[in-house]
Amino acid sequence: MQADGSGATRLTDHPSPDQDPAWASDGKSLFFTSERAGRGEIYRVWIETRKVDRVTTGLSRAIMPAASRDGRYMAYAAQLIMGFRVQLLDLQTGKERTVGTSGGACRPAFSPDTQELAFVHLDAEPSRLEAVTEKSRRTLIADGRLWSYYPDYSPDGRFIAFSVSPEHHRGEDWDLAITDATKPGAITRLTSGPGNDRVPHWKK
Repeated sequence: MQADGSGATRLTDHPSPDQDPAWASDGKSLFFTSERAGRGEIYRVWIETRKVDRVTTGLSRAIMPAASRDGRYMAYAAQLIMGFRVQLLDLQTGKERTVGTSGGACRPAFSPDTQELAFVHLDAEPSRLEAVTEKSRRTLIADGRLWSYYPDYSPDGRFIAFSVSPEHHRGEDWDLAITDATKPGAITRLTSGPGNDRVPHWKK
């Protein structure tokens, strides 16, 4: 649909659930999760033709896709029997590797320059936000009182928006927040009050 909410157009029409849409860098296609193969896998739909291509085929359930802005990579959460991990897929070569291997991980998000990948780390409660590059790993947010989820880098890479809640699932009350990506750790809340505010995305 248009940014003002008008002109809604249906892109898929399959009896299985299609969800978690994520724009590809070309602006002409979307990655999404679908259960049309019997379990969650990542697919890509081309907006002009509605053609759908399957992207992942593995032993785990593939959900929560995120595409890098340079068009080379797609990250996603692989759901295993014992939890989650984040997978990084090179769209040019088809090669894949695991990132954030210590404990469970989900909800990946690329920095604008593709050099860093943020994700939710689930090895302990409450969750925290971490980020990895080719050579390093760092903690973005680790507040022992709050769950941190849904990271999203600002277009200039300076800030990361996310959601925080004192509880997860039962008793959850999510608010939007941001942190400075160059000196993370401090949480600035953007919303407050009852109700769930989550899954933020920056306006480009």
